[in-house]
Amino acid sequence: MTAIREQIFVAIAAALADPSVGAAEVERMPSGDPALHPALHIFDGGQRVEMGEAGTTRYALTVGIEGFVSGGTGGSAHAALNALHAATIAAIYDSTALAAISEEIEEGAMNVAVADRGDDRTIGFSLDLTIYFATQRGDPAIIN
Repeated sequence: MTAIREQIFVAIAAALADPSVGAAEVERMPSGDPALHPALHIFDGGQRVEMGEAGTTRYALTVGIEGFVSGGTGGSAHAALNALHAATIAAIYDSTALAAISEEIEEGAMNVAVADRGDDRTIGFSLDLTIYFATQRGDPAIIN
């Protein structure tokens, strides 16, 4: 059986790859900068045991998401970044696959940065989500 945390990452990647989000690139645990813009990168921030009770272990999984847009002047890249962020959050919260395996999603702080990469003007955001889920005690592949 597939670990619940893997199912969570698969659900997030699928939600962000939906055409309505508008990302040209969605990648889990990328090893470098995005090849295409707009891009969304998904990172595993680890997890902690939140609580345990008879037969159940509740986890808090940290998921990092970085979004990138490029080009434009006069604030158009910033507007595109804001649209990508809004579509990202909506896709996460609207994911029925994610809702089926998680108990709660908590949105953390969003940070914005500008990066000059050669001739490419790039602006990006990073945000952390905490996703709570419960499994059968001793078997993180069985949801409780």
